Amino acid sequence: MSARRAMPPIKPGDQVVRRHRLLKTTGTLVRFAGRDENGAARAWIKWTHPTTLPNPSLETVNELELAEGDLPGPATT
Repeated sequence: MSARRAMPPIKPGDQVVRRHRLLKTTGTLVRFAGRDENGAARAWIKWTHPTTLPNPSLETVNELELAEGDLPGPATT
């Protein structure tokens, strides 16, 4: 089992990637959409890949992570 790194909270407009897929499709979080029947938060994601369907799609927030370019890095001076 791999260790998960702490992720800052995601917000609309953030670039995200599906962590549960073999092909790590990236997209933009459009808006939050409440919770599913198990209580997990959900969000609408607009995918950047042109053949990803449905687009946008409703995804569980637990299955998303920030795209590498959006991760906060160490402060530089």
